[in-house]
Amino acid sequence: MSTDSDKYFFAGYRGFYTDGATFLQIIGLGAINNQSFHVRESRLNERGIKLGDFLSATVPLGEPVKNFTRQNYKFKVNVDGNFASIEDQEAELEKNKEGILVFRTKTFGTVRSVSQTLEIAKYRITIRATKQSEEDLFNGMKYCADVKEKIGSSSAGPSSNSSVIVGSGFSMSNLSISGKRSMKAFVYNSIKKEEQNTYFLWICDNQEQSIFSSKTHKLAIGHFFEGIFEEKEKGKSKWQCTKYVKEIQKLMEGAVIGNKIELKVSIDRYEPGDGIGGRKPQVFVQYLGKIIDNQDKLPMNCVGRQIKTRMYKVGDDFKWVVTELL
Repeated sequence: MSTDSDKYFFAGYRGFYTDGATFLQIIGLGAINNQSFHVRESRLNERGIKLGDFLSATVPLGEPVKNFTRQNYKFKVNVDGNFASIEDQEAELEKNKEGILVFRTKTFGTVRSVSQTLEIAKYRITIRATKQSEEDLFNGMKYCADVKEKIGSSSAGPSSNSSVIVGSGFSMSNLSISGKRSMKAFVYNSIKKEEQNTYFLWICDNQEQSIFSSKTHKLAIGHFFEGIFEEKEKGKSKWQCTKYVKEIQKLMEGAVIGNKIELKVSIDRYEPGDGIGGRKPQVFVQYLGKIIDNQDKLPMNCVGRQIKTRMYKVGDDFKWVVTELL
């Protein structure tokens, strides 16, 4: 039974303490959506609470959160790995007093739109907890939303660009309406031919690979830019860049070594390996997402440390791999 001092939360994602134990990040609902707490997962499991659940808890002044009780909210919740999201929510988009595009929701309060290039309208959205790596970028807001589709209208596709663009190399998510997204990416490899250049891209906003083919663009490895990307059911890549928009500032430090890009990044989260399943330790960083520590170079207390990483073929896929701990 809830008391007057109880507050309500959503168990948004799973994290790892330096000793390898797991915690669930619980984020406040409604007017307290600026509050969030780490709670040891085993402690919540004892109360029947798991990732993606809603709960009430008491937050005493100067004391740990306690009195956890699972609550039944009739939302469509999707749990994918260590993250949970709330699907198929409808909300009106507006600008807050800082000029940031936000969705105003009843249950979750003000939710930041991942895309800041949308027009004011009503959208169908997916709400999730803001990742630790995104909190500074999102001005500390604890919830954000990806757009699934605009309600009540459709969009026109992007126009083509006929001018030659020369992008220099080394010296996040802006979603549009359904199917097409304005996102930031960089070139990590390329195949250059006389008639057409093919660029292999990493999309920083959703941490996915992409391909961009062009007769008029000349982009170097390590070149960062904003582009229009379209999700494809068939093709060499799930995401295809259909339009180059503009060059942007580099989001990460790096260098090109032997025609391969090597990036220097800071670790936001560490996950130990699974000795039984054979999964290697992995870390998570801003813009790149998951990086595999396939040679066990990292200590468990590596959060906040910097590493170097390159993309290598692991099994059938290309993945970011730790090359050096700095």
